[in-house]
Amino acid sequence: MQTVTLDKKGRVLIPKEQREELGLTEEDQLVVAVERGEIRLKPVVRKQYKAKAGRKWGKEAFLKAGEASFADDE
Repeated sequence: MQTVTLDKKGRVLIPKEQREELGLTEEDQLVVAVERGEIRLKPVVRKQYKAKAGRKWGKEAFLKAGEASFADDE
């Protein structure tokens, strides 16, 4: 467990290791809750983007028969 310091504006820096572990990046949102005298931060689930239906795919998007590549099993 790591100790962090609250600054004058009430901000706290989440250590890099914990941000990376949770996959947090700049401008991600967190829900703040107080439970039994503890502050809890929970990441807001990111909106998943979907491809537009009806998009016209070019020939470059599809491999010709026999062009598929496979990873070597080692």
